[in-house]
Amino acid sequence: MKILLGNNTFNWLAGSEMWMLTLATELVKLGHEVTAYSQDLGLVATKLEGLGVKCVKDMTGDNNGIKPFSPIFEEKEGTFDVVICAHHEITKFLHSKFPDVPMIAVVHGIMHKHPETGEMFPEHPVTEFKVDQYIAVSEEVQDLLLEVYGIQSKLLRNFFDLDRFKKVGKLPKKPKTILVNSNYWGADDDINKIIKEVADHYDAKFMGIGANFAPTFEVDQVIKDADIVFGMGRSVLEGVCMGKIGVIHGRWGTGGAITPENYKNLVRTNCSGRGWKSNNNLASSQEIIAQIDAAWNQKTVDAMHKIMKENHNVKVAAAELIKIAEGLIS
Repeated sequence: MKILLGNNTFNWLAGSEMWMLTLATELVKLGHEVTAYSQDLGLVATKLEGLGVKCVKDMTGDNNGIKPFSPIFEEKEGTFDVVICAHHEITKFLHSKFPDVPMIAVVHGIMHKHPETGEMFPEHPVTEFKVDQYIAVSEEVQDLLLEVYGIQSKLLRNFFDLDRFKKVGKLPKKPKTILVNSNYWGADDDINKIIKEVADHYDAKFMGIGANFAPTFEVDQVIKDADIVFGMGRSVLEGVCMGKIGVIHGRWGTGGAITPENYKNLVRTNCSGRGWKSNNNLASSQEIIAQIDAAWNQKTVDAMHKIMKENHNVKVAAAELIKIAEGLIS
């Protein structure tokens, strides 16, 4: 199958970019021909090109891009079998270029408009035309799409390459290394100060990766040496995939340590931290320590790893997206 992926950027090591990279990696493994479009190519595009994915930033036919229906393609119609994209402007643009190609659009977040100015944010769904299938990454997004826009969507949770983010080691008697995995705050932020207090309590080493710490593709190699991973969304779940205690903590609030008992509630908001007491309310270091102590056992880690395999496996997600695409094409 010829698949076109579209995203606002293929540059930053952020959530939607990693979603696309993870999916592209699996699609290539399955033998599909994948092309990626964004006007902002960079770090992620380089990684995609290394997989054999053609990355383009211009659809006008210049040296950097491709022109729809150009001699590069054998047929004038059906250049791609399906488009899988994210973000408002990308969705609109690719539909304008390939109006007859089935489109699957994913919505990652709930911030669609500026509350005061009404400015449209990238996650705002397209309502000017009918997208063939919307994908929501959480019940929170799914409910919002239906309630505000009347858009039906399929739920497909954040997924991961579990061959890469694989479970390693056993929990030590107490935490030795605590990792912050986030692009949203820096070392001196109040959010981080609370985490450092937690690290000090356990006399544990503190590490940070992300846009405001040390950006790296080798996230799995860093997580391997950690015992607790703090973050939101994909970043915290990467740690859970690898058999670490994941703690949701960030700009939306504190969700706390992820356990089999609270997983369903936390994943409804994509492990964002929304819903702790009230939105944007951070827990104290003492409250977080109490949650970590309660979750600190191998049984919790093993049970959460099983949940990740069942609900967040890219192999399952890619198969579902291909099934959806085949249905749209037929």
